[in-house]
Amino acid sequence: MRSVAVLTLLGVAATLSSLSVLALQDDDEADPIRTERHVNSFGVTLPPDAAAPELQVLTQFSPDNRYLDRGTSTYKQAWGVGLVAEPLARVDRDFNLLPAGATSWELSDDGLTWTYEIRKGMVFADGHPLTARDYEATFRRWANPETGFDFEWYFRAIKNWTDVVGGRQPLDSLGVKAHDDYTVSFTTERPTPYLPLLLAKSWVSPTHLFDKYGPEWATRPETHFGSGPYRLVEWIKGDRIVLGINHNYRGPIRPMLERVVARLFNLAVPPQFLSAYEAGEVDYVPLTNQAEINRIKADPVLREQLNAYTDFATYYLMLDTYNPPFDDVRVRKAFAHAIDVDAIMKSAMRDVGIPASSMLPPGFPGSSSEELAPLQRFEPELARRYLTEAGYPGGRGFPEVNIWLRGEAANIRTAAEAVQAMLNQHLGLDVGVRNVERKVYLDAMSARELTLGMVPYQYDFIDAGNLLTIWLSNGRHAWHNDRFERLVRQANELVGDPDRRMAMYRNAEHILVDEAGGIFLWYIRINQMWKPFIRGDALEPNKWGYRAWRGELMSNLQTELYITKDVLKDPTKNKPEPFRFWQWLTGES
Repeated sequence: MRSVAVLTLLGVAATLSSLSVLALQDDDEADPIRTERHVNSFGVTLPPDAAAPELQVLTQFSPDNRYLDRGTSTYKQAWGVGLVAEPLARVDRDFNLLPAGATSWELSDDGLTWTYEIRKGMVFADGHPLTARDYEATFRRWANPETGFDFEWYFRAIKNWTDVVGGRQPLDSLGVKAHDDYTVSFTTERPTPYLPLLLAKSWVSPTHLFDKYGPEWATRPETHFGSGPYRLVEWIKGDRIVLGINHNYRGPIRPMLERVVARLFNLAVPPQFLSAYEAGEVDYVPLTNQAEINRIKADPVLREQLNAYTDFATYYLMLDTYNPPFDDVRVRKAFAHAIDVDAIMKSAMRDVGIPASSMLPPGFPGSSSEELAPLQRFEPELARRYLTEAGYPGGRGFPEVNIWLRGEAANIRTAAEAVQAMLNQHLGLDVGVRNVERKVYLDAMSARELTLGMVPYQYDFIDAGNLLTIWLSNGRHAWHNDRFERLVRQANELVGDPDRRMAMYRNAEHILVDEAGGIFLWYIRINQMWKPFIRGDALEPNKWGYRAWRGELMSNLQTELYITKDVLKDPTKNKPEPFRFWQWLTGES
């Protein structure tokens, strides 16, 4: 029996070795490494420059959370949900929607119902069929008031959602219906052209496992069987999560990485990101420390691994335009033209911010940041003229005003103090700065008791309506403009004409900036490092010309990454974790 076992093992090993394919060419003997092609355990032929399958391992840091599922909590959601669960659609690096769990979707004539056709033959990692009824059950679980789902606000466009969450209507009244195993529809209260973007976060949970184990199904490899291209194979609390290829995956993605590893940390005690990166312990890190960024820029080798781009997050001054002194547009414009944002970007916000001229950052669909830049340009003489016309020559008679901050870090406080100094220098105003607790700030903002505040806002989904809707008069700001309201509300419900819809948003944003409903200061600049041996379409420049490892999108895009042979030349790269032959071959945990 042992002889048979040995022969069997040798046969399997021979089969495994056949996964390395030589693309024979005239110059094969001259450069055999260049022509070697590998096939991974999923049957994907890797690119010509890819390393062997056992080296297709990507490691990064992640906060240590509780559930590898979104079914119970977004804020307790562990890293990797977008890799182990299949949404209806995924988003590419240009923010286009691509079929995933659904092969197609269409909108009803009345603009209220989106119907998705579920991909046939899909299964969870344990072989259990995945159907439209799992998507329906997932959304009902999120809306169920007994679940207490902490991200429910995201789907309030769905019909009866708010009433179901509030316990005023039954679950079966929710506007999410599985009509059969392969058709599910989403009905909204009003036409919602951006609903498909929201549904890119429709990470489905396995109903049969949730019914059997409850939320704990998503806490250990023995019970975690998701539907995505990867599955949980190891989870050591406080240490690491390891995902391996899900060999039962039947979706459109062709994963190239064999394993994706998250080194877990406590948010209260973050690790030394850059040190770990330089030691080869991880392959990707974000950088926020300005001193470290400056050091990297001065290093001839490491600076080639630094990637920077504009985040979709805007810092601005919000003003109470319903009451003096900011009910006068001339006062608001005086403030806008008195602030030299370029100078702040060269000091307090160096390398971590770029000057803002509008709400929508450059690279965000619908952005008009370049065209709008003149409207709030730094021009002290014009600022003084506006303030004089408003009745406050040289700042005389101006009421006491403080810039409120929402528990900000040191560099943001320094930036606010720079604004304070500029208002004094150019307008003769003595404006204070108060850095208050987050709750105090939010309570004052909600009660419309905040006269002047500095605050950021980051996108929830990549649609112009997301960043502009917060400026409606029923939102967080004490500002109102009839034409702005009309344009944004109409655009928010316009289906079937994306070009006209985007034009309406551009016109609305022009009003916001020109009327100084807010004074726009800077966009957050993201700095990231990833190893040069990581390659793939996800990291190629997008249509706006920048490369990015953009948060949630990488849940969709990490499947496009692979490790090149250059990993063998990297002196800092640690040896990969012990390679488990049988697990790799069979896909077992």
